[in-house]
Amino acid sequence: MNAAGTAANKPVPKADMLGVNLACGEFGSAPGVFNRDYTYPGAGQFDYCKDKGLRVVRLPIRWERVQRELMKPLEATELARLDQVVELAREREIELLFDLHNYARYHGKLIGTDKVAIEAFADFWRRFADHYRDESAVFAYGLMNEPHSTRGRWPAAAQAAIDAIRSVDMRHTISVCGDGWSGAHSWKKINNDFVLNDPACNLVYEAHQYFDRDNSGRYGRSYDESGAYPTIGVDRLTPFVQWLKEHDARGFLGEFGVPDSDPRWLVVMDNFLAAMKANEIGGTYWAAGPWWGDYPLSVEPRHGKDRPQMAVLLYYTGSGKAINKPWLAAATAAEKAARDVEQRGGRVVYDLRTRKESYHYSNEGSEFNSESAEDQGRQARRITYRHRGQIAWVGFGLYFGQLDCTRYTAFRLEIRSDQPCKLQVKVYPADDRCYVGIFDVNTRWQELDIPFSQLEREGETFDAARELLKIEFQPGRNDKGNVVSLGRFILLPPSAPVPPDGR
Repeated sequence: MNAAGTAANKPVPKADMLGVNLACGEFGSAPGVFNRDYTYPGAGQFDYCKDKGLRVVRLPIRWERVQRELMKPLEATELARLDQVVELAREREIELLFDLHNYARYHGKLIGTDKVAIEAFADFWRRFADHYRDESAVFAYGLMNEPHSTRGRWPAAAQAAIDAIRSVDMRHTISVCGDGWSGAHSWKKINNDFVLNDPACNLVYEAHQYFDRDNSGRYGRSYDESGAYPTIGVDRLTPFVQWLKEHDARGFLGEFGVPDSDPRWLVVMDNFLAAMKANEIGGTYWAAGPWWGDYPLSVEPRHGKDRPQMAVLLYYTGSGKAINKPWLAAATAAEKAARDVEQRGGRVVYDLRTRKESYHYSNEGSEFNSESAEDQGRQARRITYRHRGQIAWVGFGLYFGQLDCTRYTAFRLEIRSDQPCKLQVKVYPADDRCYVGIFDVNTRWQELDIPFSQLEREGETFDAARELLKIEFQPGRNDKGNVVSLGRFILLPPSAPVPPDGR
Protein backbone atom coordinates (compact mmCIF):
# COMPACT_ATOMS: atom_id res chain seq x y z
CA MET A 1 0.00 0.00 0.00
CA ASN A 2 1.40 3.42 -0.86
CA ALA A 3 1.24 6.41 1.43
CA ALA A 4 -2.02 7.80 0.10
CA GLY A 5 -3.94 4.56 -0.29
CA THR A 6 -5.58 3.46 -3.51
CA ALA A 7 -7.69 5.79 -5.58
CA ALA A 8 -10.83 3.86 -4.67
CA ASN A 9 -10.45 4.25 -0.92
CA LYS A 10 -9.04 7.73 -0.61
CA PRO A 11 -11.04 9.86 1.83
CA VAL A 12 -12.54 13.09 0.57
CA PRO A 13 -9.52 15.46 0.45
CA LYS A 14 -9.55 18.13 3.10
CA ALA A 15 -6.07 19.35 2.25
CA ASP A 16 -7.47 21.76 -0.34
CA MET A 17 -8.39 24.15 2.47
CA LEU A 18 -6.58 27.45 2.99
CA GLY A 19 -5.73 28.87 6.38
CA VAL A 20 -3.07 30.39 8.57
CA ASN A 21 -0.57 29.49 11.28
CA LEU A 22 -1.69 31.01 14.58
CA ALA A 23 1.81 30.85 15.95
CA CYS A 24 2.75 31.81 19.50
CA GLY A 25 2.50 28.51 21.38
CA GLU A 26 6.01 27.58 20.28
CA PHE A 27 7.63 30.84 21.44
CA GLY A 28 10.28 31.14 24.14
CA SER A 29 12.32 28.60 26.04
CA ALA A 30 10.65 25.39 27.16
CA PRO A 31 8.76 24.73 29.28
CA GLY A 32 8.55 28.47 30.00
CA VAL A 33 5.86 30.50 31.72
CA PHE A 34 2.46 30.82 30.08
CA ASN A 35 1.58 34.34 28.90
CA ARG A 36 5.16 35.47 29.51
CA ASP A 37 7.29 33.21 27.33
CA TYR A 38 4.50 31.89 25.11
CA THR A 39 0.75 32.02 24.68
CA TYR A 40 -2.04 30.58 22.54
CA PRO A 41 -4.44 32.40 20.21
CA GLY A 42 -7.68 33.67 21.67
CA ALA A 43 -11.21 34.27 20.50
CA GLY A 44 -10.21 37.40 18.57
CA GLN A 45 -7.81 35.49 16.33
CA PHE A 46 -10.36 32.76 15.61
CA ASP A 47 -13.13 35.28 14.95
CA TYR A 48 -10.87 36.99 12.42
CA CYS A 49 -10.11 33.69 10.68
CA LYS A 50 -13.80 32.83 10.42
CA ASP A 51 -14.65 36.28 9.06
CA LYS A 52 -11.98 35.91 6.37
CA GLY A 53 -13.03 32.41 5.35
CA LEU A 54 -9.79 30.83 6.59
CA ARG A 55 -10.99 27.31 7.23
CA VAL A 56 -7.96 25.70 8.85
CA VAL A 57 -5.53 26.83 11.54
CA ARG A 58 -2.13 25.26 12.01
CA LEU A 59 -1.33 25.52 15.72
CA PRO A 60 2.35 25.19 16.69
CA ILE A 61 2.99 23.57 20.06
CA ARG A 62 6.16 22.52 21.93
CA TRP A 63 6.72 18.90 22.87
CA GLU A 64 8.56 19.81 26.10
CA ARG A 65 5.54 21.78 27.33
CA VAL A 66 2.93 19.15 26.60
CA GLN A 67 5.07 16.26 27.88
CA ARG A 68 7.52 17.39 30.54
CA GLU A 69 9.26 13.98 30.73
CA LEU A 70 9.68 11.41 28.00
CA MET A 71 7.46 8.33 28.24
CA LYS A 72 5.42 10.02 30.99
CA PRO A 73 1.79 11.26 31.01
CA LEU A 74 1.03 14.50 29.21
CA GLU A 75 0.96 17.70 31.25
CA ALA A 76 -2.64 18.17 32.40
CA THR A 77 -2.44 21.97 32.68
CA GLU A 78 -1.08 22.33 29.14
CA LEU A 79 -3.68 19.96 27.73
CA ALA A 80 -6.38 22.04 29.38
CA ARG A 81 -5.03 25.15 27.63
CA LEU A 82 -5.04 23.34 24.29
CA ASP A 83 -8.55 22.07 24.96
CA GLN A 84 -9.66 25.69 25.29
CA VAL A 85 -8.12 26.49 21.90
CA VAL A 86 -9.86 23.48 20.38
CA GLU A 87 -13.17 24.72 21.75
CA LEU A 88 -12.63 28.13 20.17
CA ALA A 89 -12.03 26.44 16.82
CA ARG A 90 -15.01 24.09 17.16
CA GLU A 91 -17.40 26.95 17.97
CA ARG A 92 -16.38 28.69 14.72
CA GLU A 93 -16.22 25.55 12.56
CA ILE A 94 -12.49 26.03 12.03
CA GLU A 95 -10.37 22.91 11.87
CA LEU A 96 -7.06 22.58 13.68
CA LEU A 97 -3.83 21.07 12.50
CA PHE A 98 -1.70 20.47 15.60
CA ASP A 99 1.95 21.13 14.72
CA LEU A 100 4.65 19.72 16.99
CA HIS A 101 7.13 22.53 16.41
CA ASN A 102 10.37 20.81 17.48
CA TYR A 103 12.51 20.22 14.36
CA ALA A 104 12.83 16.47 15.21
CA ARG A 105 14.28 17.24 18.63
CA TYR A 106 13.35 17.21 22.31
CA HIS A 107 15.26 19.76 24.40
CA GLY A 108 17.63 19.99 21.44
CA LYS A 109 18.37 16.26 21.34
CA LEU A 110 17.69 14.47 18.05
CA ILE A 111 15.00 11.81 17.79
CA GLY A 112 16.50 8.40 17.13
CA THR A 113 19.56 8.87 19.32
CA ASP A 114 20.32 7.52 22.79
CA LYS A 115 18.95 10.76 24.31
CA VAL A 116 15.55 10.63 22.57
CA ALA A 117 14.51 7.18 21.40
CA ILE A 118 12.06 6.77 18.52
CA GLU A 119 9.84 4.96 21.01
CA ALA A 120 9.58 8.16 23.05
CA PHE A 121 8.39 10.09 20.01
CA ALA A 122 5.82 7.41 19.24
CA ASP A 123 4.71 7.41 22.88
CA PHE A 124 3.96 11.13 22.75
CA TRP A 125 1.79 10.78 19.68
CA ARG A 126 -0.08 7.76 21.04
CA ARG A 127 -0.97 9.70 24.18
CA PHE A 128 -1.83 12.90 22.30
CA ALA A 129 -3.99 11.14 19.71
CA ASP A 130 -5.76 9.19 22.40
CA HIS A 131 -6.71 12.48 24.06
CA TYR A 132 -8.14 13.98 20.84
CA ARG A 133 -9.36 10.84 19.07
CA ASP A 134 -13.03 11.92 19.25
CA GLU A 135 -12.51 15.65 18.70
CA SER A 136 -14.29 16.84 15.54
CA ALA A 137 -12.46 20.19 15.46
CA VAL A 138 -9.09 18.53 14.90
CA PHE A 139 -8.23 18.34 11.21
CA ALA A 140 -4.85 16.64 11.51
CA TYR A 141 -1.90 15.69 13.67
CA GLY A 142 1.25 17.38 12.34
CA LEU A 143 3.95 14.95 13.43
CA MET A 144 6.89 17.36 13.43
CA ASN A 145 7.78 20.78 12.09
CA GLU A 146 10.73 20.92 9.68
CA PRO A 147 12.92 17.96 10.63
CA HIS A 148 16.48 18.63 9.58
CA SER A 149 19.98 17.21 9.92
CA THR A 150 18.54 13.89 11.08
CA ARG A 151 21.16 11.80 9.24
CA GLY A 152 18.47 9.54 7.84
CA ARG A 153 16.62 8.94 11.11
CA TRP A 154 13.42 10.80 10.28
CA PRO A 155 11.54 8.22 8.11
CA ALA A 156 11.67 5.53 10.82
CA ALA A 157 10.57 8.02 13.47
CA ALA A 158 7.68 9.23 11.33
CA GLN A 159 6.50 5.68 10.62
CA ALA A 160 6.67 4.80 14.32
CA ALA A 161 4.51 7.84 15.16
CA ILE A 162 1.97 6.92 12.48
CA ASP A 163 1.73 3.37 13.84
CA ALA A 164 1.31 4.71 17.39
CA ILE A 165 -1.47 7.11 16.38
CA ARG A 166 -3.32 4.41 14.45
CA SER A 167 -3.27 2.16 17.49
CA VAL A 168 -5.75 4.56 19.11
CA ASP A 169 -7.16 6.75 16.31
CA MET A 170 -8.07 5.58 12.79
CA ARG A 171 -10.04 8.72 12.03
CA HIS A 172 -7.91 11.82 11.92
CA THR A 173 -5.57 12.91 9.13
CA ILE A 174 -1.83 12.68 9.80
CA SER A 175 0.37 15.39 8.28
CA VAL A 176 4.04 14.55 7.84
CA CYS A 177 6.77 17.05 7.05
CA GLY A 178 9.75 15.92 5.02
CA ASP A 179 13.36 16.02 6.12
CA GLY A 180 15.70 18.87 5.20
CA TRP A 181 13.43 21.64 6.53
CA SER A 182 10.54 20.23 4.43
CA GLY A 183 11.35 22.40 1.41
CA ALA A 184 9.05 21.89 -1.58
CA HIS A 185 11.91 23.01 -3.83
CA SER A 186 14.21 20.25 -2.52
CA TRP A 187 11.61 17.55 -1.91
CA LYS A 188 12.67 15.20 -4.70
CA LYS A 189 16.33 15.66 -3.84
CA ILE A 190 15.98 15.02 -0.10
CA ASN A 191 12.69 13.14 0.31
CA ASN A 192 12.35 11.21 -2.93
CA ASP A 193 12.09 7.87 -1.08
CA PHE A 194 10.01 9.20 1.80
CA VAL A 195 7.04 6.85 1.33
CA LEU A 196 5.16 5.89 4.48
CA ASN A 197 2.39 3.41 5.25
CA ASP A 198 -0.85 4.48 6.87
CA PRO A 199 -3.40 1.72 7.59
CA ALA A 200 -6.15 4.38 7.60
CA CYS A 201 -5.10 5.70 4.17
CA ASN A 202 -5.43 9.25 5.49
CA LEU A 203 -1.95 10.69 5.23
CA VAL A 204 -0.89 14.11 3.95
CA TYR A 205 2.70 15.01 3.08
CA GLU A 206 3.54 18.50 4.29
CA ALA A 207 6.04 20.77 2.58
CA HIS A 208 7.05 24.36 3.39
CA GLN A 209 8.20 26.99 0.94
CA TYR A 210 9.47 30.57 1.01
CA PHE A 211 10.68 32.67 -1.88
CA ASP A 212 13.79 34.52 -0.69
CA ARG A 213 17.25 33.65 -1.94
CA ASP A 214 17.96 30.86 0.57
CA ASN A 215 14.35 29.59 0.97
CA SER A 216 14.53 30.37 4.69
CA GLY A 217 11.70 32.88 5.04
CA ARG A 218 13.97 35.43 6.70
CA TYR A 219 13.75 37.77 3.69
CA GLY A 220 16.88 39.63 4.71
CA ARG A 221 17.29 40.97 1.18
CA SER A 222 14.99 42.98 -1.02
CA TYR A 223 12.97 41.52 -3.89
CA ASP A 224 15.67 42.46 -6.39
CA GLU A 225 18.54 41.39 -4.13
CA SER A 226 16.86 38.01 -3.74
CA GLY A 227 16.73 37.49 -7.50
CA ALA A 228 12.94 37.04 -7.24
CA TYR A 229 10.55 36.96 -10.20
CA PRO A 230 6.75 36.50 -10.47
CA THR A 231 6.73 32.71 -10.87
CA ILE A 232 9.60 31.85 -8.52
CA GLY A 233 7.11 30.26 -6.10
CA VAL A 234 5.57 28.12 -8.83
CA ASP A 235 9.01 26.90 -9.85
CA ARG A 236 9.91 26.04 -6.26
CA LEU A 237 6.60 24.22 -5.73
CA THR A 238 6.96 22.07 -8.85
CA PRO A 239 9.25 19.31 -7.45
CA PHE A 240 6.78 18.65 -4.63
CA VAL A 241 3.82 18.58 -7.01
CA GLN A 242 5.63 16.14 -9.30
CA TRP A 243 6.47 13.85 -6.38
CA LEU A 244 2.87 13.81 -5.17
CA LYS A 245 1.64 12.81 -8.62
CA GLU A 246 4.27 10.12 -8.97
CA HIS A 247 3.19 8.58 -5.64
CA ASP A 248 -0.57 9.24 -5.91
CA ALA A 249 -0.25 11.14 -2.62
CA ARG A 250 -1.94 14.15 -1.04
CA GLY A 251 0.02 17.28 -0.18
CA PHE A 252 -0.23 20.33 2.04
CA LEU A 253 1.85 23.52 2.34
CA GLY A 254 2.18 24.01 6.08
CA GLU A 255 4.16 27.24 5.75
CA PHE A 256 4.55 29.89 3.07
CA GLY A 257 4.63 33.67 3.32
CA VAL A 258 5.94 36.94 1.93
CA PRO A 259 6.95 40.26 3.52
CA ASP A 260 4.95 43.47 3.23
CA SER A 261 7.94 45.44 1.94
CA ASP A 262 7.29 45.22 -1.81
CA PRO A 263 4.01 44.52 -3.70
CA ARG A 264 5.93 42.30 -6.13
CA TRP A 265 6.11 39.67 -3.39
CA LEU A 266 2.29 39.62 -3.46
CA VAL A 267 2.38 38.65 -7.13
CA VAL A 268 4.74 35.80 -6.23
CA MET A 269 2.26 34.58 -3.60
CA ASP A 270 -0.68 35.03 -5.99
CA ASN A 271 0.94 32.78 -8.59
CA PHE A 272 1.98 30.31 -5.90
CA LEU A 273 -1.56 30.00 -4.53
CA ALA A 274 -2.95 29.61 -8.05
CA ALA A 275 -0.57 26.69 -8.60
CA MET A 276 -1.56 25.15 -5.27
CA LYS A 277 -5.24 25.44 -6.19
CA ALA A 278 -4.69 23.93 -9.63
CA ASN A 279 -3.05 20.92 -7.99
CA GLU A 280 -5.63 20.63 -5.17
CA ILE A 281 -3.06 21.42 -2.51
CA GLY A 282 -4.11 23.44 0.50
CA GLY A 283 -1.97 25.24 3.00
CA THR A 284 -1.53 27.57 5.93
CA TYR A 285 0.14 30.97 5.64
CA TRP A 286 2.99 31.85 8.02
CA ALA A 287 1.97 33.54 10.22
CA ALA A 288 -0.48 35.31 12.51
CA GLY A 289 -1.07 35.42 16.24
CA PRO A 290 -1.20 37.93 19.08
CA TRP A 291 2.54 38.45 19.62
CA TRP A 292 3.95 39.08 16.14
CA GLY A 293 4.23 42.86 16.34
CA ASP A 294 5.93 44.32 13.28
CA TYR A 295 7.05 40.99 11.83
CA PRO A 296 6.96 41.70 8.06
CA LEU A 297 5.28 38.40 7.13
CA SER A 298 2.51 38.67 9.71
CA VAL A 299 -1.13 38.83 8.64
CA GLU A 300 -2.29 39.68 12.14
CA PRO A 301 -4.28 42.95 11.72
CA ARG A 302 -2.54 46.13 12.86
CA HIS A 303 -4.63 48.91 14.37
CA GLY A 304 -7.73 47.21 13.04
CA LYS A 305 -6.50 47.11 9.44
CA ASP A 306 -5.77 44.06 7.30
CA ARG A 307 -2.21 43.40 6.22
CA PRO A 308 -1.46 43.58 2.45
CA GLN A 309 -0.91 39.82 2.22
CA MET A 310 -4.45 39.14 3.44
CA ALA A 311 -5.91 40.49 0.19
CA VAL A 312 -4.16 37.72 -1.72
CA LEU A 313 -5.31 35.05 0.72
CA LEU A 314 -8.89 36.31 0.48
CA TYR A 315 -8.84 35.93 -3.28
CA TYR A 316 -8.27 32.19 -2.84
CA THR A 317 -10.38 31.38 0.23
CA GLY A 318 -13.64 31.20 -1.69
CA SER A 319 -15.22 33.60 0.79
CA GLY A 320 -16.25 35.99 -1.98
CA LYS A 321 -14.61 38.92 -0.18
CA ALA A 322 -12.01 39.56 -2.89
CA ILE A 323 -13.03 39.81 -6.52
CA ASN A 324 -10.07 41.65 -8.02
CA LYS A 325 -6.31 41.85 -7.58
CA PRO A 326 -5.33 45.37 -6.51
CA TRP A 327 -1.74 44.31 -5.88
CA LEU A 328 -1.07 43.80 -9.60
CA ALA A 329 -1.04 47.50 -10.44
CA ALA A 330 1.12 48.27 -7.39
CA ALA A 331 3.56 45.51 -8.36
CA THR A 332 3.78 46.78 -11.95
CA ALA A 333 4.58 50.26 -10.66
CA ALA A 334 7.20 48.87 -8.26
CA GLU A 335 8.85 46.89 -11.04
CA LYS A 336 8.97 49.93 -13.32
CA ALA A 337 10.42 52.06 -10.54
CA ALA A 338 13.08 49.45 -9.81
CA ARG A 339 14.10 49.25 -13.46
CA ASP A 340 14.16 53.05 -13.78
CA VAL A 341 16.37 53.33 -10.70
CA GLU A 342 18.68 50.64 -12.05
CA GLN A 343 18.97 52.36 -15.40
CA ARG A 344 19.74 55.71 -13.79
CA GLY A 345 21.83 54.74 -10.84
CA GLY A 346 22.40 51.01 -10.70
CA ARG A 347 20.96 48.02 -8.89
CA VAL A 348 20.98 47.98 -5.08
CA VAL A 349 22.25 44.57 -3.97
CA TYR A 350 22.91 45.26 -0.28
CA ASP A 351 21.42 48.04 1.81
CA LEU A 352 23.60 48.72 4.83
CA ARG A 353 21.15 51.34 6.04
CA THR A 354 18.81 48.55 7.11
CA ARG A 355 21.08 45.48 7.27
CA LYS A 356 24.18 44.60 9.20
CA GLU A 357 27.32 43.58 7.35
CA SER A 358 27.55 39.82 6.72
CA TYR A 359 30.69 39.40 8.81
CA HIS A 360 33.76 41.21 10.10
CA TYR A 361 37.34 40.27 10.94
CA SER A 362 40.29 41.74 12.84
CA ASN A 363 43.55 40.76 14.44
CA GLU A 364 43.59 40.07 18.18
CA GLY A 365 43.62 43.37 20.05
CA SER A 366 42.11 45.57 17.37
CA GLU A 367 38.68 47.01 18.11
CA PHE A 368 35.53 46.76 15.98
CA ASN A 369 31.91 47.80 16.49
CA SER A 370 28.93 47.95 14.14
CA GLU A 371 25.64 49.71 14.80
CA SER A 372 22.69 51.24 13.00
CA ALA A 373 22.62 55.01 13.52
CA GLU A 374 21.90 58.34 11.90
CA ASP A 375 24.87 60.07 10.30
CA GLN A 376 24.65 63.64 8.97
CA GLY A 377 20.91 63.27 8.47
CA ARG A 378 21.13 59.85 6.85
CA GLN A 379 20.33 56.41 8.21
CA ALA A 380 23.57 54.43 8.05
CA ARG A 381 25.60 51.50 9.28
CA ARG A 382 28.38 52.99 11.44
CA ILE A 383 31.58 50.98 11.72
CA THR A 384 33.84 52.08 14.59
CA TYR A 385 37.35 50.63 14.60
CA ARG A 386 40.81 51.04 16.08
CA HIS A 387 43.97 49.23 15.07
CA ARG A 388 46.25 47.75 17.70
CA GLY A 389 49.32 45.56 17.38
CA GLN A 390 52.50 45.51 15.32
CA ILE A 391 50.62 44.02 12.40
CA ALA A 392 46.98 45.09 12.59
CA TRP A 393 43.95 44.79 10.38
CA VAL A 394 40.20 45.36 10.58
CA GLY A 395 37.66 44.62 7.88
CA PHE A 396 34.07 43.71 7.13
CA GLY A 397 32.40 41.78 4.36
CA LEU A 398 29.19 41.35 2.40
CA TYR A 399 28.42 37.74 1.46
CA PHE A 400 26.35 36.94 -1.63
CA GLY A 401 27.09 33.33 -2.51
CA GLN A 402 26.27 33.83 -6.19
CA LEU A 403 25.76 37.41 -7.35
CA ASP A 404 25.38 37.84 -11.10
CA CYS A 405 27.56 40.76 -12.21
CA THR A 406 27.00 40.43 -15.94
CA ARG A 407 25.55 43.58 -17.54
CA TYR A 408 27.48 45.68 -15.00
CA THR A 409 30.86 47.42 -15.05
CA ALA A 410 31.38 48.74 -11.52
CA PHE A 411 30.28 48.70 -7.89
CA ARG A 412 29.19 51.79 -5.98
CA LEU A 413 29.30 52.17 -2.20
CA GLU A 414 27.68 55.07 -0.36
CA ILE A 415 30.24 55.90 2.29
CA ARG A 416 31.67 58.57 4.56
CA SER A 417 34.57 58.54 7.03
CA ASP A 418 35.10 60.73 10.11
CA GLN A 419 38.77 60.93 9.05
CA PRO A 420 39.98 60.57 5.46
CA CYS A 421 41.22 57.06 4.83
CA LYS A 422 42.30 54.57 2.23
CA LEU A 423 39.85 51.69 1.69
CA GLN A 424 41.15 48.40 0.36
CA VAL A 425 38.40 46.60 -1.58
CA LYS A 426 38.78 42.84 -2.02
CA VAL A 427 36.47 41.04 -4.43
CA TYR A 428 36.14 37.25 -4.38
CA PRO A 429 34.48 35.42 -7.30
CA ALA A 430 33.03 31.95 -6.75
CA ASP A 431 36.45 30.35 -7.23
CA ASP A 432 37.63 32.38 -4.18
CA ARG A 433 40.41 34.21 -6.07
CA CYS A 434 40.89 37.72 -4.72
CA TYR A 435 40.91 40.92 -6.80
CA VAL A 436 42.05 44.08 -5.00
CA GLY A 437 41.76 47.83 -5.44
CA ILE A 438 42.46 50.80 -3.13
CA PHE A 439 40.21 53.86 -3.05
CA ASP A 440 40.04 57.18 -1.18
CA VAL A 441 37.24 57.88 1.30
CA ASN A 442 36.64 61.43 2.50
CA THR A 443 34.64 63.08 5.28
CA ARG A 444 31.57 63.93 3.21
CA TRP A 445 29.03 61.43 2.01
CA GLN A 446 30.12 60.20 -1.38
CA GLU A 447 29.18 57.63 -3.96
CA LEU A 448 32.42 55.69 -4.10
CA ASP A 449 32.59 54.09 -7.53
CA ILE A 450 34.67 50.91 -7.81
CA PRO A 451 35.22 50.04 -11.48
CA PHE A 452 35.84 46.38 -12.22
CA SER A 453 38.81 47.54 -14.29
CA GLN A 454 40.52 48.78 -11.10
CA LEU A 455 40.19 45.47 -9.23
CA GLU A 456 43.30 43.49 -10.10
CA ARG A 457 45.07 40.24 -9.38
CA GLU A 458 48.49 39.58 -10.92
CA GLY A 459 47.72 41.92 -13.81
CA GLU A 460 44.27 40.45 -14.43
CA THR A 461 41.10 42.46 -13.71
CA PHE A 462 37.81 41.23 -12.29
CA ASP A 463 35.63 39.71 -15.00
CA ALA A 464 31.94 40.65 -14.78
CA ALA A 465 31.00 37.27 -16.25
CA ARG A 466 32.10 35.59 -13.02
CA GLU A 467 29.62 35.36 -10.17
CA LEU A 468 30.57 37.24 -7.02
CA LEU A 469 30.92 35.19 -3.83
CA LYS A 470 31.71 38.04 -1.43
CA ILE A 471 33.32 41.46 -1.17
CA GLU A 472 35.42 42.80 1.70
CA PHE A 473 36.34 46.33 2.77
CA GLN A 474 39.48 46.96 4.83
CA PRO A 475 40.22 50.54 5.93
CA GLY A 476 43.80 51.71 6.31
CA ARG A 477 45.50 51.63 9.68
CA ASN A 478 44.38 54.11 12.33
CA ASP A 479 45.82 53.67 15.81
CA LYS A 480 43.64 56.42 17.32
CA GLY A 481 40.38 55.06 15.93
CA ASN A 482 37.99 56.08 13.18
CA VAL A 483 34.35 55.74 12.11
CA VAL A 484 33.16 54.73 8.65
CA SER A 485 29.47 55.21 7.81
CA LEU A 486 27.87 53.12 5.08
CA GLY A 487 24.72 53.26 2.95
CA ARG A 488 23.81 51.21 -0.11
CA PHE A 489 26.03 48.86 -2.11
CA ILE A 490 25.11 49.04 -5.79
CA LEU A 491 25.93 47.40 -9.11
CA LEU A 492 26.40 49.97 -11.89
CA PRO A 493 25.46 49.31 -15.54
CA PRO A 494 27.62 50.65 -18.38
CA SER A 495 25.22 53.58 -18.90
CA ALA A 496 25.90 54.93 -15.39
CA PRO A 497 28.78 57.48 -15.43
CA VAL A 498 31.86 56.22 -13.60
CA PRO A 499 34.73 58.66 -12.97
CA PRO A 500 38.00 57.29 -14.36
CA ASP A 501 39.73 57.59 -10.99
CA GLY A 502 36.88 55.74 -9.18
CA ARG A 503 36.05 58.70 -6.91
